This record gives sequence, C-alpha cells and structure tokens, in this order.
Amino acid sequence: MNRFPGAIDATPDPTLVVDGDGVVHAGTPSVESVFGLDPAELAGRPIDEVFEDPTELDWGNAPSMAPFEGGENGENGGGEGDDGEGRDDEEVDRTDEPGNAGESELRHDVAALIETTRAGEARSLADGFELAVRRGDDVLVPVRVSVGPFELDGEPYAVVTAIDVSNERTRRLALQRRTETLESLHEATRELLKTTDKRAAAEAAVSYVEDVLGHPIAGIWLHDEDGDALEPVVWTDSADAVVGDHPTFAADEPSITWDVFESGEPTYVADVRDDPDRYSDGAAIRSELVVPLGRYGVLNVGATTAEAFDDSDLAIARIWAATVTMVLVRIERERQLKRREAEVSRERDRLEEFASLVSHDLRSPLNVAAGNLEIVTDRLAEESIDAAELGAVKRSLDRMDALIEDLLALARQGAGIDETEPVALSDLAAECWTTVDTESATLSVETETAVAADRSRLRQALENLFGNAVEHVGPDVAVAIGALDGGDGFYVADDGPGIDPDRRDEVFEAGMTTDPEGTGFGLKIVAEVAEAHGWTVALVESEGGGARFEFRGVDLDPGDASGE
Repeated sequence: MNRFPGAIDATPDPTLVVDGDGVVHAGTPSVESVFGLDPAELAGRPIDEVFEDPTELDWGNAPSMAPFEGGENGENGGGEGDDGEGRDDEEVDRTDEPGNAGESELRHDVAALIETTRAGEARSLADGFELAVRRGDDVLVPVRVSVGPFELDGEPYAVVTAIDVSNERTRRLALQRRTETLESLHEATRELLKTTDKRAAAEAAVSYVEDVLGHPIAGIWLHDEDGDALEPVVWTDSADAVVGDHPTFAADEPSITWDVFESGEPTYVADVRDDPDRYSDGAAIRSELVVPLGRYGVLNVGATTAEAFDDSDLAIARIWAATVTMVLVRIERERQLKRREAEVSRERDRLEEFASLVSHDLRSPLNVAAGNLEIVTDRLAEESIDAAELGAVKRSLDRMDALIEDLLALARQGAGIDETEPVALSDLAAECWTTVDTESATLSVETETAVAADRSRLRQALENLFGNAVEHVGPDVAVAIGALDGGDGFYVADDGPGIDPDRRDEVFEAGMTTDPEGTGFGLKIVAEVAEAHGWTVALVESEGGGARFEFRGVDLDPGDASGE
C-alpha cells in the first residue's frame, strides 16, 4: 500500500489499484464509505472477488433499484414482461439505448476488465464497464467502471474507479415506465374516442385502469339527475369481489365520493379508516383515489392496503379522468345534435306539408279567379270596353301566384344535401339564363370550374340571383359569374348601383325586398341553398359598385366537369 501515491486516498470515488494479473493492491477510504468494504482486506484478493457480472445482479435485493415501490399487488412496478419484482431483465440490462452517450462501447464482464488492465489500456466512464459490486451487507450494486493504466518498477498497474449508478438506472427505468404509460394512455384515448354512449365509455375507462395502470379495484359512478345521486354503473371483477354491492352516494349521507363530485377536486385518502367522511366503517377498501368526471360522475380507484398510491398514480388518474370527461361531453353533445337534427327534420317536413296544402288550397280559388278574369277581359274587349282597371286585378293575382311558388320553394329548401355531383358553372349558368326573363341583359361566364353540388338546388339559387339582378337593376344589367381568387368558391355579380351597406345583412331574410312587386323570398332561397350545401354566402360590393354574392367553402374542381 505504501508503494502507491498518497494522492489516491483523496479520490472521492471508490478506487482500487490493480496489477496486470488482476490482483488488488490497494483501495481508497471511499471504497469502505460507499460499499462498506475494508480496503486493507481487499489487498491481495483477485478483482473478480470485488466485481461481478451484471447478469448476476439481484435487483430485487437492492431497494434503490426498485423504481416504483409501494402499491397493491406490485401495481407501481412490474407490468407485462416483469420478473415479478419490478424488473424487466431485457430492459434493465440493455445499455445501448438512445440518449446514453457512449454506452454502446461498454463491457459487462469482469474478464474484460482484467484483460484491459493487463494490456495497459485506458477506459473512461463513457467507454468503460458496467459491472456490479457486492456491498458489505451482501447487496449487489450496479457500478460504472473506468480504468487508468500506469507503470511502477516496469510492471503494469491500473487505477480502477467504480461509480454507483443505481440512481441513474432508477431514473432511466422511471423515465421508461412513464414513457410506456403515456404511450398506453395515448392509445387508450384513441380507443375511448370511438365510443358512442356513456356506458361504453365508462367500461373502456375502467378497463384501462385495471389492464394498463395495474389497479384491479376500480369503478365509475355516474350522476343521476332525477335522483340527484351517484349510481354505480361499471366496476372491475376485483372490485365486485372485494366490495360486493356497490352503494349509491347522495348528498344526505357522508362519503368521500360525493364530496369529490360536489367539489370537483380529486382526492387521495391514504387510509380510509382515518377519514371521518368514509361511507362505511366496515369497508374492505383501505386506500382510495377518487377523481371527478365533471358533472357526469366520478372515477374511484381503491386498494385493500393503506398508502397504496403515490403522486404518479394521482397524476395519471387525473389525466385519464379529464380524457374520460371530454369523451362524455362529446357523446352528450352528439346526442343533443342528433335530437336537434331530428326535430329540425320533423319541422321541415311539417312546414313542407303545410306549404303544399296551402299551395293547393290557395291555387284552386286563384285559378278560378284568373280564369274568370280572362273571360271578363275577353268579353269587354269584344264590346270595345276599356278594361284597364282589370290590370290591377291581374297583377294582384300574379303576385299571389309568385308568393305561393316562392313559399313552396322556400319550405323545400331546408332539406340537407345527400349526394353531390360535379356541376360545370358555365353550363349551368347558361342554362339558367335561358329560363329567366333576362330581356336585353348580358351574362359573362369567367370560369370553367366545376363545383360539387346538387344540380337542381344550385340551379334554383342561380335563377333567383339572375332574376333578382334584372328586377332590381333593370333589363340591361350585365351579370358575371366566376371563381374566387382564393380558390374556395365562386361569385355572381352585377353592374347595378349595389345595395346600401347598412342593409346587406338583411337581404337574406324572408320578406325583405326593395321592389314593391317582389316577394322578398328570392335571396332567402339562395341562402338556404348555400346552407344546405355547407357553404356560406355573403353580399359585398363588386368592382363596378354593384352587388356581388360570394359563395365560400365550396369544393371546386378546376379540371374536367363532365358527368352532368
């Protein structure tokens, strides 16, 4: 021992001096302080009696190596592939994982350490050895070993330093476990999002708690609004075996579960017997983790031992509860939306039926009146009697007919679009132009784009826009139709005086018109057609100051528009 520099004693890390044959000659005081081994007793012993191969490491006997202690039935450690003591050999012994610089060069056998010492090779901690030291209390501790060669009297020696890496491995395993938990949480969330009713969501949620988090006693209570109580709806088989009949919780009886539901704050009770708000004095549950599911209920996780959960359990439970709550919200909103859609559909059907009946009942006397008016007009003409006064009657009858037609069309516009087809705007616009009394007006088609639409419904919208332009601008109006610059729709514009900006939001309301002869339903029908397609329509000012109707959210196809 006296042959070696005294400076070695000052080394803070456990250090041994070893010769080329692998025999220990000296050790620093830190060997004893860290590993409980007497340096004097180590002198003269072969190095393979100090270090052992890591494959022999009994992790279960090293408390510092158990990354997730506590919990019932090993619920915080272990998992699929475990050896039953919170250790996955394949995971623990692998040292070439990403993020561990230089570990791919590490050696894991004592023979390699002896060979390196004999050869006078240097090995840093980054490219050294991962071995184990048996402490004075007979517990194996994982260490990382470096080798620093030197010569003395022409003989090869080495300074061998061992660093306790049990904490490092614990952190690595803990990180790995958390990563695996979060990955499983992500996958479970994807599966949970596929559920379509509350009970199915509750079953999936409880299954995750048992199968992935490893907590076999779990259940979900959902709030019954009529009885203002929490009713048990889903629980694990273990919960059924331990608890038996699951109680209903209400405000008039003390219980941890109701308190959590009412406060909205998750609660961990390390020992239920110490909580005055416990539901029953004779309950088999000792530890309880209760997290709220918003206004829908609570998730309850239990254990038959005290202090069975830790902060990690609470964190994951809160995340999972928030996910379950989000899914319950979505399910409820989808149901509300379906009910609303069904109600709207029934209202539309009733409206269309009413409009059809009214149309039929009004048209009969209207046709009689129009027929008699024609007879009277012809007779007066035969007798050369001026019948100018009857013109007002004819105009009134024509207006009534237009109102009936528009009301019937409007009542039928609310139905959604089931199927669409590629419709060439240029062809449809030309077709609509011939069916509208456009007199000397002109149409300019500035696009070859096709739109995905219901051809019949889109035709109604274009015909109303063309007719609206002629009625409000005049017989010489110039109308243009083209694609929007953004590529998400099309426009119909005219060169008229436009519409007052203060009134643009009103034009799509039923009955709104500036023409005494108009019905006020034309643009309402246009808006209904756009809504049925899932589009938006807005009235803006055209480049020439006229009215420009822009349709957005339209599926455009600039290619071949065949298929009409």
